[in-house]
Amino acid sequence: MRNWMTPVMYILIGLAIFFVGVQLFTNTSSFLINIVIMIGMAAILYGAIYYFFLRGRGFSGGSGNRTEMKKYKQAVKQSKQKYKQPAPAIKKSPAAKTAVKSAPFTRKNRRRTNGPQLRVIEGNKNKDKNRASF
Repeated sequence: MRNWMTPVMYILIGLAIFFVGVQLFTNTSSFLINIVIMIGMAAILYGAIYYFFLRGRGFSGGSGNRTEMKKYKQAVKQSKQKYKQPAPAIKKSPAAKTAVKSAPFTRKNRRRTNGPQLRVIEGNKNKDKNRASF
């Protein structure tokens, strides 16, 4: 089936190019007007399809993934807080260092406010691994 389809497609494309050339040389003004109208209609059709169907997909701010985008931003915020770099210390004179170093081994007791957010993934838990059978 594919053997006869290829020449037919080449013939159709060749005829289309031939008739576009004939139309361009014989009736140039109406040809250009028709091209502009076709491009305008295609742009309007694409805009309508994009607005009604494709806008909500992806992270482009559409209404379909607003909750996912909010979760992503929250995760980025948490990651930045977790791996935050301390600010570089400002160099002070030696006299100021001795006044600050009164208690060198004081530790802050910091408690975690939120534990890790773990999620249970349900699966086939009853399946035993039989590693002896090769």
